[in-house]
Amino acid sequence: MEHFKASQTKRDLLSFVSALGRSAMTSSYTFDRLNPLIGLSPGMASLYGSLHGIASHWLLELPPDETARARFGNPVFKTWHARLLERSRGIIESIMDCHVKYLPEVQENKKTWNIDVLKECCEAGQRAATSSFVADQSVLQRTDSTASGHQNRVIVELQAYFHHSFGHEIRLDYGTGHECSFYVFLYSLCKIGVFGNLSKTHAPSHDLMAPVALAITAQYLEVCRGIQTKYMLEPAGSHGVWGLDDYHCIPFYIGACEMQNDAYSDRDFTPSSIHNDNLLKSDDGLSMLYFQCIRYIKSLKKGVPFFESSPMLDDISNLHSWTKVSGGLLRLFEGEVLDKRPVVQHFVFGDIFKASWEPSQCEKEAPSSTFADTVLGVTSVAPWALKHSGEERHVPSTGNDLYSL
Repeated sequence: MEHFKASQTKRDLLSFVSALGRSAMTSSYTFDRLNPLIGLSPGMASLYGSLHGIASHWLLELPPDETARARFGNPVFKTWHARLLERSRGIIESIMDCHVKYLPEVQENKKTWNIDVLKECCEAGQRAATSSFVADQSVLQRTDSTASGHQNRVIVELQAYFHHSFGHEIRLDYGTGHECSFYVFLYSLCKIGVFGNLSKTHAPSHDLMAPVALAITAQYLEVCRGIQTKYMLEPAGSHGVWGLDDYHCIPFYIGACEMQNDAYSDRDFTPSSIHNDNLLKSDDGLSMLYFQCIRYIKSLKKGVPFFESSPMLDDISNLHSWTKVSGGLLRLFEGEVLDKRPVVQHFVFGDIFKASWEPSQCEKEAPSSTFADTVLGVTSVAPWALKHSGEERHVPSTGNDLYSL
């Protein structure tokens, strides 16, 4: 754990999340929920289409089991997640296909792609998510004989991060660790140039990152909120009312950065504006990420005063500037997510998101034989094994009749 906290890998991921926020703050881009593809690269438009397809189709095709008796975790989520594993390769290959196909059209001074190209890629991504035939066909066409070993390793690594981005299929929960995996997925796509950056050795411009920070995050949240509410996923690692949110952290940071964009300088948005319910229901409340997050929390916790249901967010609303809000939320993400073992222990490392350190201890192996008494050299037998096995076993006398207890 200490190796990761001091590693370049952690610094790079934190810098990436920070850059997403800064891009929403300084870019000339503003999110238009009616035209969400504008500003995205072809590869990211494909991802947007896949997320949109997942949100609009999968829950309808896989409704929760209303007869299940559980406070948290509807068992149908296991089927939902199995479909994710099944179609993830097709989704990622669609992203890569759109990226490679339209990369030659990119110019150094080009900030946006033709909207028809983006719509085509969005539709390709949606087909990859909604059609099992397309996903299976893609896998068959992309064998090792047609794709290089390196390309296949990249796809497999991206799949691992994507699989962990939507909750755990056994524990039936979702938390900030799963959210973090999605941003590791985006970080990896950025590293291989899918954001539209020509040089893979340099970070993309803020005009390329801002559409990802706002449009892709908004669509990802739509997927996550659907499975959280419909399948009643348990909040993993939630601090209850004393936490920022039961499930998310990064969208609040990006949303607070978006509030500082010069495009909104003529509007009197302050941290305390979250208490204005009319504003939250307006076009700005529907479009701006921070207001979206607050409106969603209030829709879940109706009839309870906001200062009681979300005391941390209520305290944040008393700050005087969005600069302080965004700075504090980024520190919160580092301290409560990236520096926590329950999150980091589930990270998967590969060629893109690298583990540059040596393991702190050797891998443990299960014993190959039964345990033996170190004094008498005989095999130990549990009392219940003697009682139910029907076998007569000799138990050495040690002066204490333990097995009669």
